[in-house]
Amino acid sequence: MPQASADGQDGQPRAASPAIDQPAVFCPICQKQIFDLASALAGKNGGQPVHFDCALAQVAESERLEADEHIAYIGHGSFAVVTYRDKSMTAFSIKRRIPWEKEGEKFEWRRTIQQRMGI
Repeated sequence: MPQASADGQDGQPRAASPAIDQPAVFCPICQKQIFDLASALAGKNGGQPVHFDCALAQVAESERLEADEHIAYIGHGSFAVVTYRDKSMTAFSIKRRIPWEKEGEKFEWRRTIQQRMGI
């Protein structure tokens, strides 16, 4: 069985993809580098990118939850306090919405990512 090679379709070696030269971005919450900007959220103060997990942790710290309540990300820059309808945790009810990003606000760092992804 032939082994896969790094050759292009014409039998020539593929050129290495050019590295995207972008400055390192650090999360203002934990001070650690953000390696995956596509999964980052805009920070509450100034809109700088923050780790998703850092945003989730801040929301969880600021909310008082009942025993059956959980924090979930519901999209469009918002989290919510939810209760699951059964043990499968596939259906839930939103108790309250927690906005994180300002609705409709555009961030330059996110536009740059979208352009690179062709969105």
